[in-house]
Amino acid sequence: MMMAKHYLGCLMALPMLGLVPALAEPVGDETFEGSLTCAAPAGNTDAAPISCQAQINPGLPEIGLSLVFRGNATNGERVLDSIELRRSGEAEPFQVLKGIALHVPKDAENGGVGMIDLNFDGFFDLRVQRSSSEGKGLYRNWVWSKEGGNFVASPELDAIASPEFNAEDQEIVSRWQRGANERTTDIYSFDGSMPLLVHREVDRLSDGGACQRSFYDRIDEEQKKTGTGSCDKE
Repeated sequence: MMMAKHYLGCLMALPMLGLVPALAEPVGDETFEGSLTCAAPAGNTDAAPISCQAQINPGLPEIGLSLVFRGNATNGERVLDSIELRRSGEAEPFQVLKGIALHVPKDAENGGVGMIDLNFDGFFDLRVQRSSSEGKGLYRNWVWSKEGGNFVASPELDAIASPEFNAEDQEIVSRWQRGANERTTDIYSFDGSMPLLVHREVDRLSDGGACQRSFYDRIDEEQKKTGTGSCDKE
């Protein structure tokens, strides 16, 4: 049996609009600044590759990344087609992430690519920022496999809206909203390499203006309702 602790912090005020990720900066991202450095693309053209250097772990060689774009920028965006990954001192890639086909904001830092320890295992993982026009999660994610020595796609992480990473508690917090009267906070913990939804809080605003918060926890591998309370309960 697994039961998450309740998270009773106040959510942002209702009303709300549409099913969209809440705007929130990932917790602890500043810890990872400097793990990825990129140079301006050769010729500074929309389709020119961007070259980057990154460190996955102090015990591993530094790696180089070539971000390969396709076509010209449209609507202030460009398409990231593939990422070539090379170990320091090696000419041939040890891995090529193909068919990415992500629309990335043209002004996104480092071509929209970031390195962050997504699963709290001490190894930096890879993620690419999506354009908001795609209407999906904010990122595409690849987790570093210590066993395979490569990056492995994580559709489970891709599906988490607006992820905030709490390294201290080793949890991911996701805040999102549905319609004008409902807002949800999800808490994920890792079971091995798999992020599991272990706790959910749903705030619902009635037509009369009252707000009720419902709690759900992962019990016997299922999400079960475990209580209700006031939305402003501390």
